[in-house]
Amino acid sequence: MRIVSDKIARRARWILGSITGAALIAGAVRLRARRSSGQPDVPADVGFMRALHAALRRDLFRLRDAVTQLDNSTAAPPTVLAGWDAFRAQLDNHHSAEDDELWPMLRRELSDPGDLAAVDAMVEEHRHIPPALADVDAALRGTGELTAPVEHLSAIVLDHLAHEEREVLPLIEQHLTRAQWRAFLHTERARRSPRERPEFLTWILDNAGPQDTAAVLTEMPPPARLIYRGVLQPRYDAQRRWQIPSPPAKT
Repeated sequence: MRIVSDKIARRARWILGSITGAALIAGAVRLRARRSSGQPDVPADVGFMRALHAALRRDLFRLRDAVTQLDNSTAAPPTVLAGWDAFRAQLDNHHSAEDDELWPMLRRELSDPGDLAAVDAMVEEHRHIPPALADVDAALRGTGELTAPVEHLSAIVLDHLAHEEREVLPLIEQHLTRAQWRAFLHTERARRSPRERPEFLTWILDNAGPQDTAAVLTEMPPPARLIYRGVLQPRYDAQRRWQIPSPPAKT
């Protein structure tokens, strides 16, 4: 009975942490949006976008490292699939938000044909990524050789991120206000359910550097940061995503 009670208590704490974290994150977004509305002409700060790009690069590195240790004839272990599923979901959500919300908003502020062509190139590059994701997903689940599809996906995503940072992020900083930028961030987060928002926070901050961490945490009030560090981050770390389990010891 003691074991059952402990499990129930842990489950209750997990649920409370998720609900509290989601509520605090949502509150932080509304608070930051109200603050930014009082500074409509301040240029956009794309630090959050750079932090998200860093998280995508991090997971691609972990994917490529995992491939060197996996057997092509069998499905990847659950820890690797958990890391992969999170990466794929976050990348899909981010690119959909850009195509549906950010690029149309930015295009309305542009007039130079070269600038407009740079934004259109982002949409075109996005179209090449879902098939590459599907090929890697199938290979990770045991349907074939992994190295080639993983290298192809890594190449097109890394090239796209570099292209976006080189040509389009400066356009956002030059032509969008902080209020417009925060409106997009709010829209992107709203695409996630309340249960998914704490997951996104822990995912983007996983192994983040000081500058990226600061860019993300400044979007949150102090109580939410405490919930992240005390509840959400330890729970996320315990999942050991991307790690390859050690083989059982021989007897």
